[in-house]
Amino acid sequence: MLKNQNAPERILRIASPNRLAFGVFLWVWAACAPVLAAPGLALDDYFKAALDRSEVIATQSELIRQAEERYQQAVGALLPTVSGTASYTWQEPLASDVPTTSTTLLSRQPLAKLTATQPLYRGFREFAALRQTQALVDAQHDDRLNARVLLFKDVAQNFYNVLSIEQDLRNFDEEIGQNLDREAELKTRVRIGRSRDSEILNVQTTIGTLRAQVEQLRGQLQVEREAFAFLSGLESSTPLNDTEAMPGGLNPLDDYLARIALRPDVQAGRKRQTAAQENVTSAKGAHLPSVDLNGNYYFDRPGALKDVAWDVQIALTVPLYSGGSLQSKTREAMSQHTQAELTVSQIGRQAEQEIRSLYQTVVFDRLQLDALEKSTEAAKKSYQAQRRDYRLGLVTNLEVLQALTAFQVNQRALDRARYNAKLDFIKLQAATMNRAGLRDTPTP
Repeated sequence: MLKNQNAPERILRIASPNRLAFGVFLWVWAACAPVLAAPGLALDDYFKAALDRSEVIATQSELIRQAEERYQQAVGALLPTVSGTASYTWQEPLASDVPTTSTTLLSRQPLAKLTATQPLYRGFREFAALRQTQALVDAQHDDRLNARVLLFKDVAQNFYNVLSIEQDLRNFDEEIGQNLDREAELKTRVRIGRSRDSEILNVQTTIGTLRAQVEQLRGQLQVEREAFAFLSGLESSTPLNDTEAMPGGLNPLDDYLARIALRPDVQAGRKRQTAAQENVTSAKGAHLPSVDLNGNYYFDRPGALKDVAWDVQIALTVPLYSGGSLQSKTREAMSQHTQAELTVSQIGRQAEQEIRSLYQTVVFDRLQLDALEKSTEAAKKSYQAQRRDYRLGLVTNLEVLQALTAFQVNQRALDRARYNAKLDFIKLQAATMNRAGLRDTPTP
């Protein structure tokens, strides 16, 4: 410790020829050091940690994989199927006087063949199913992106809840310190007979109330810190660093509303509507005939056809009656398409309402900040004036305490309003997909 304390003196002695320049260098270094080494986790870093931690995002990635596999299954319906069959049949020998020209009458019937089936026409159901599954794959990608947006909103809310409570605690500590100074001043005045003991008791009551509020805030902070640890997977005591700028001027509301189509929940709804329409096409296609090409290659075959190595068949299947199930499936598909249309309409209206509400909130946040800045400055000047007047015997101690309380209440409200303004603007950015990092999805 002594070496560290003497180090500056040794440095100055060494640099005495250029002491002025060296002093300027030290001053610049000291001014820049806090900026260069600002501790704490920024909002974007917190979001990245939460992405790595989130089971919801990982689940969405698995849902994407499942949807992609269903697409591959739909592709497989267009391709031929090949299967191998081998069998050996024994049956009771026939009487010697029964002719055995028929293959089915042989007592031993070996069979080994390859069968290939190529769908030629099935009412275009397979192509509709292919388009349907592709739309669902795209919808799952949008769902994953929407999950990122929702996670980001949760992260931002928790981030500013923690910062706001911590700032409240600092403000309360400062207010308690001012009241303790006030108490010490009053005790001095009581000793010389210029103040009463009741004035000290008033201040002590105020200090006790403030300390109770501090304990309540610490409980709230602990809850928010536990939520931070849950979301990020980091230590709950990790310091946070607010690097977000205060929101400036807003674009016209129509500019934000025009970005509704970019929202992942809106895009996912529209793609599911497309998938529902393709499902209707597939259901209607079930009413149409189907044509298949079947081919067999024989390795072993009994009877008179044992030398015939292959055969090819074109099969036409016409659905005539299925108990009304095909018509029912078509009506069900049409109802699902109508449901998807209603869902898209609802999502779009909710998105518009969210953006309008957030926009107005940000506008009023700015107006509230301006008003609070003015009222806080006025309350501060009022408190300073009341202290001066009290020393001159022009006002009572109660008036000084009221002025101090009014100043601190305004200061706390101003600090909270600053964080709320940032949070509401960030929510508006997220609601309009106008925030960097929301679309930078890693490869699943």
